[in-house]
Amino acid sequence: MALLPIVVALFVSPAVTALVYVDARRRDLSRRYCTAAASAVGLASFGGFLVASVLGSGIFSTYYRLVSQPAVAVTPLDLILSLLLFGFAITALAVLGYGLTSRYGPLASS
Repeated sequence: MALLPIVVALFVSPAVTALVYVDARRRDLSRRYCTAAASAVGLASFGGFLVASVLGSGIFSTYYRLVSQPAVAVTPLDLILSLLLFGFAITALAVLGYGLTSRYGPLASS
């Protein structure tokens, strides 16, 4: 279990949560929706980094199977960067999901 993704999540997740909350308040969405959206994005972000930390080697081997390259030896830098990339990708997808649902979803401001 690599601890670096969890340490990074302690900084990234609150920052993304705050950005989503500020954006939702700026666009005059309801306070309830602002809180729910910011919490969902923050939890998804932290969850992505947590999954990367817990299932690190499994994620890395699955990636190499998908790109059809045998992983004979993995350097620690490759492992850590791939785990961080996984966490950041989940965070980006969560923010993108918030952006699409808040602008084009049923709760979009008129």
